[in-house]
Amino acid sequence: MIRHIVILHFTKCDVDYLALLEKTRPLLNQIPGIISYHLYPNDSKYVPQNIISVGVEIIFKDKNALDIFMNHPKHFEANDVFEKYLADPPYMVLTHEI
Repeated sequence: MIRHIVILHFTKCDVDYLALLEKTRPLLNQIPGIISYHLYPNDSKYVPQNIISVGVEIIFKDKNALDIFMNHPKHFEANDVFEKYLADPPYMVLTHEI
């Protein structure tokens, strides 16, 4: 299995980013090879004050499933849901085998 973690950084405003990211679930559910998809608020004291940070964890059945996901049109469509709210820098990524 492959764990893909993305820490998204959003500009602080009156948007519920967890709810916004939840709107991506139906799109990602259409991509084969995803075992699970979880969202987490990032409550770390190291997140800058002007940023809302959210962790996205996706578990894939194997590396091939991750490769399919990375190039899948539904992945890009899901990103369109939230990209306009991203801060600078927008995200960090960790991917590893489990």
